[in-house]
Amino acid sequence: MQDFQLTALALVAALLFGVAILLLTGCDLPLVRPTVVPSATSLVPDQTPGPQPTPLPVEATPQGPATITLTIWTTEAFSPTQVITSGQILAQQTAAFEAAHSDVRIQFILKKPYGKGGILDFLLTTGAVVPDLLPDLVVIDVEELEVIVQADLVQPLDDLLPPDVMADLYPFAREACTFDGQLYGLQFQADLDHLVYNTGKITIPPRSWPGVLSNPGPYIFAAGGKAGLVNDAFLIQYLAVRAQPTDGGPEGSFLEADSLAAVLQFYLDGVSRGIFPANVLDYHTTDDCWRDYLAEQAALTQVSAHRYLADRGRLQSSAVAPIPAINGPGTAISQGWMLALTTPDPIRQSAAVAFMVQLMAPETNAAWNLASGYLPTRQTAVALWDEADSYTGFIQQQLQTARPRPRLSNYTEVAAALQEAIEDVLTGDVTPEEAAAQAIEHTQ
Repeated sequence: MQDFQLTALALVAALLFGVAILLLTGCDLPLVRPTVVPSATSLVPDQTPGPQPTPLPVEATPQGPATITLTIWTTEAFSPTQVITSGQILAQQTAAFEAAHSDVRIQFILKKPYGKGGILDFLLTTGAVVPDLLPDLVVIDVEELEVIVQADLVQPLDDLLPPDVMADLYPFAREACTFDGQLYGLQFQADLDHLVYNTGKITIPPRSWPGVLSNPGPYIFAAGGKAGLVNDAFLIQYLAVRAQPTDGGPEGSFLEADSLAAVLQFYLDGVSRGIFPANVLDYHTTDDCWRDYLAEQAALTQVSAHRYLADRGRLQSSAVAPIPAINGPGTAISQGWMLALTTPDPIRQSAAVAFMVQLMAPETNAAWNLASGYLPTRQTAVALWDEADSYTGFIQQQLQTARPRPRLSNYTEVAAALQEAIEDVLTGDVTPEEAAAQAIEHTQ
């Protein structure tokens, strides 16, 4: 037994000696450190740290530039898939941009222009549920910009656009896209209404109400409202009598009794004298008016520039003029479509704005709108249209003085009340003064 104990002690001593030799010779065995539960004092960093190991240099692997895919929500009318020339122009511009920016690709996603499942509806729904799925750019009607600005879905452009682009926009295009002093969109296409008259029946077009009421007519315009809301034809006349308030007062002050009654009386006088047709309330759009003008059922009509440009080649004995208002030519109300920046990412913003600026180049803006039969929004773009064409000079003047539709938070309520007033007066239910008072009461 004693021999066994001596042998065991000898083995233990030999093992300890071997371990000591291994530690001293620094062999590559893995070192397992014991788990230590830190105390409060052990969390205090060592004031005299030892030397830190120097990391070995790692050879960098060159990486190619990441490709950015810009997504644009648009409609069929403003897409490269359009078979008409405007679609071809957009396709060419897209290809040219991608060629000049090898790290950028552009993807167009088509949406309905309006209503359920339309662009505005998708923007609001996506922004509320999955904002990461919003596009980088969106093409949208200027009348719907205010909604997405209030929903904080678009980015201001003032610090991103070249100053020359902003300065070259017609005043109406800047005003329509500006909220609280900031520009939130680039209107690239415009439309407005003006007068067309038959030169075989009228030598000189009327310039004001007295001229309208003394000419033989018939003079047709949209008076029946659209979806229950007043037509721009009435707003043009009303704003010529009562300029839109700019004092920041309550929106209810937009309607003023005497001014409203004056326009309603003008409508009534025109119908009573047979200058406006008795069924003027059956005309709901300028397309309705244009149809009857082409059928030679009127000597004068109000028509959109888009419709006039589309049919101009087959017109005979026709000329254009401003819409006559109370004391002279009225100010046209502009409509149109615009580009808005939705991405908040600086890198994507840079690429998206570069594409916007390319599309807004004067030559492109001029050619794109001419091909689609609409009006440019840059002054230098209109200057590229045929100078010898009398319509070019005329439309330059109309664009220079045009204004966007009045911006009222209760616009739908006001427009519905005005349409009701027109119908009540022309059907003989009330006087212009009574209708004006009722419209104001209904919107307060």
